[in-house]
Amino acid sequence: MKIHEVAARDGLQNEKTIFSTDQKMRLLELLAQTKPDSLEVTSFVRADRVPQFADAVELCHRLKSAEWREGIPLVGLVMNMRGYETFSDSGLDAITAVIGANQEFSRANSGMSVDDAVQVNSEIVAAAKRDGVPVRMYLSMAFGSPQSVVEKNLVAELVAASAEMGVERVVLSDTVGVGRPELVHEIIEGAQRYLPIDKIGLHMHDTYSNALENCAEGLKLGVEFFDASAGGTGGCPFAPGASGNLATGALFDLAQRNDCAPTQTSLTAIDAASDFLSSVLNKPLARGAKLCP
Repeated sequence: MKIHEVAARDGLQNEKTIFSTDQKMRLLELLAQTKPDSLEVTSFVRADRVPQFADAVELCHRLKSAEWREGIPLVGLVMNMRGYETFSDSGLDAITAVIGANQEFSRANSGMSVDDAVQVNSEIVAAAKRDGVPVRMYLSMAFGSPQSVVEKNLVAELVAASAEMGVERVVLSDTVGVGRPELVHEIIEGAQRYLPIDKIGLHMHDTYSNALENCAEGLKLGVEFFDASAGGTGGCPFAPGASGNLATGALFDLAQRNDCAPTQTSLTAIDAASDFLSSVLNKPLARGAKLCP
């Protein structure tokens, strides 16, 4: 299993407590000690939309000299070409891009229709390929929402479009945690019409306590890439009802039980990051193999 740690980005974006740049640097250092496959660090978005990342440029400047970053790809979220221009000077290693598989969510999250988001992301991916930067394409709402059924044909079309762009990986995202194993199975099988399983990842929120079961289904199908967040932090400010991500410790425990755990990772290191987050946010968070506090 390869774990992409998102606590410093997705984990913070919906929190009212604004972390200082110093606190983010400390958090990222602790997360790096968990030895993730990659580490998401910030978003290049408007500060009035997501105040948590108003310091993205300063944070990335400081990360350039961080001794602990060697060997760990650092990733930033890019939503448009203006964001890509800022990313280009950041020193980060890879891009998270997003297309919402739902018209209402796409407009709320990016201010664009799905078709417009595909066009904009095509431009981002083309620029990134020119510059030698890998892009992971996240398909948000890929498993539907409490207010709408999953748009399976649209998800398949977006996987096909992402594959044509030449992204490194497509990450199927359960943005509000409504997915169930049988739906995960169906959506992954549909995605495999356009991409091999080693280019498909899962990003699961645990709103209804299904995230771990859904990831187990992904493992059965051969998925290797999974997102998780130390302490189970996370949520989306533009998706009502979206609560925390799958906790990294719980995902690591699943990997251990299936004999595919990253060999350098430990629950002790994950808990240290979770404890730091808990102290700054002033609330209990998941520790060890638990899904919740």
